[in-house]
Amino acid sequence: MLGGWNLTQTFSLSTNQAVQLDKVAKLERSVEKLIETMDALKDKEEEIMEQHKKLFEALEDNSSGTNSYNY
Repeated sequence: MLGGWNLTQTFSLSTNQAVQLDKVAKLERSVEKLIETMDALKDKEEEIMEQHKKLFEALEDNSSGTNSYNY
């Protein structure tokens, strides 16, 4: 026994630490996947916003043309 600790307690702490480190690693991988997903969604959102901008510009150009009808 070393300073009130026995081999079983030391092994238990070591095992617990290994389990906690594994959980941290899994959480880090999950966070990385979420960041990748968020980046992809942000890219899609920017693309959609650009498409909307072009659509509204086309509608404005069309409505201000001489061939349009106003009711």
